[in-house]
Amino acid sequence: MDIRASEIESVVRNHLQAFVEQQGVDAIVRDYDDDARFLSEVKTYHGKPEIRQFFEAFIASLPPNAISRFSLRTLRVEGDIAYITWSAGNAIPLGTDTFVVRDGKIVSQTFAMHPTAAA
Repeated sequence: MDIRASEIESVVRNHLQAFVEQQGVDAIVRDYDDDARFLSEVKTYHGKPEIRQFFEAFIASLPPNAISRFSLRTLRVEGDIAYITWSAGNAIPLGTDTFVVRDGKIVSQTFAMHPTAAA
């Protein structure tokens, strides 16, 4: 892995660590560029304030124990793009995100997950 790929992986791992360790939305949003874009199935969020709103709602909507059952399944880096797949126990058997990282900040992210019907 080259130095640039290592730096991008570090940004993504830091982002995931803030989420998994429940460090709070401030810690999660810290990794984003001020003008970042976050694309989900239902909406595109522009900038840190809107991305913060997404994470506040997302965390509040998670099934019990989903965060403690988070498991990173794949992390691949190519150029300035990082791709992950993950799961969170039986409640969320598949989640996926793609990050574009520049100058140590997430400038773009896509997000999707497939929760079970019970979730």
